[in-house]
Amino acid sequence: MIGKHTEEAQKIKQLEETIAAKDKEIKDIKFSLADILLQIRTLNESNDYGDPSVKRRKISELCTDTRYELLIDEIDGFYQKEKAKIIKLPTTDQSHR
Repeated sequence: MIGKHTEEAQKIKQLEETIAAKDKEIKDIKFSLADILLQIRTLNESNDYGDPSVKRRKISELCTDTRYELLIDEIDGFYQKEKAKIIKLPTTDQSHR
């Protein structure tokens, strides 16, 4: 039986928290994409634009903006993970020779 404060139990708790955070992130992304798809559908169905190229341009802008937002989030996450891997060693009196 795993104790409450053992290293394994702490690691399991940390992994469960990470999974919960990732699940929330995935859910948020799904809702965001659903909103963007609804905007695209609404644009596609609208009769506000006489020229079809205007509608295509607006749809393209929505897709491009959403893509860049997703990529920026992913890049930020990558750099945060890389920063977490860097371990700064403490300085000692011996290192000031």
